[in-house]
Amino acid sequence: MKVSELKKKYKNQWVLAEVLKENKLNQLVEVKPILVSPDRDKVYAALAKVEKGSHVATIFTGKIPPEGMAFAFYGPLLPPPLFP
Repeated sequence: MKVSELKKKYKNQWVLAEVLKENKLNQLVEVKPILVSPDRDKVYAALAKVEKGSHVATIFTGKIPPEGMAFAFYGPLLPPPLFP
């Protein structure tokens, strides 16, 4: 599946995909979706289980916020320390 098709089919989703083809600039051209989810953490959890040496990529198909955009987060940003 071409990346442009993937972005149209799975709008505002996180995608874990096997890379099938790249251009000369190493930009993705064709991929095979492995997992599609609105939850980034699910995609990252699946990425951790991918066989070592596999050629995969994570893709967000939504709009990337413009440079200079400010965000506010609620809750802990870092995991608790292992040894308090």
